[in-house]
Amino acid sequence: MYALATPDDAAELTATVRSGFDTYRAFAPPGWEPPSEVQDVDGVRRRLGDADAWCLAARTQASEPVGHVAFVSSMTSRWPERLDDLAHLWQLFVRPPFWGSGAATTLIRRAIAEAAAQGYIAMRLYTPADQQRARRFYEREGFAPRAEPIPSELGFPVVEYRRSLRDQ
Repeated sequence: MYALATPDDAAELTATVRSGFDTYRAFAPPGWEPPSEVQDVDGVRRRLGDADAWCLAARTQASEPVGHVAFVSSMTSRWPERLDDLAHLWQLFVRPPFWGSGAATTLIRRAIAEAAAQGYIAMRLYTPADQQRARRFYEREGFAPRAEPIPSELGFPVVEYRRSLRDQ
C-alpha cells in the first residue's frame, strides 16, 4: 500500500532512514556514525510540513513500514545549485527486509511522475560514492552521474545524479 506521508509519519520515516544509514557502515570509514540529523524526528516532521515537500510511504497490507520516497524543491535544499525547476530527491529508503521487492522502483517512479506533474523539468539526488547497489539502481531508473564524487558532511564522498523529467 502506498500513501502520502504527513508530519504524523515522521517517527516511522526517521526509523526507516536510520535503518538505511546503518547499512552505510559497510563502506564508511572505521568508527563512522550517522549524522545526528538522521535521528531528528522533529526535523523530519517540520520538513514534511513544508509546502514544497512531497513524500510517499509504502507499507505492507498489515501496515508494516516498507520504505518511502520524498522530494523537495532544490530552492529549499541545503545542496548547491538552487533552481526553480529542479526537484531534489530528499530521501529514498527501503528497509532491508524489503530490498529486491520492487518497492524502491515503485517509489522512485511515483516520485518522478509527481515531480514532473508539479512542473519540475529535472530531478537530482546525492548518494554515497561507495554505495554501489544504490548507484546501479538510480542508473537503471534513468539517473546519470554529473561529476566525480565530492566530499560531504556525511564523512564520505557522494555523487550527484540527475534525470530529466521531460517526457513523463
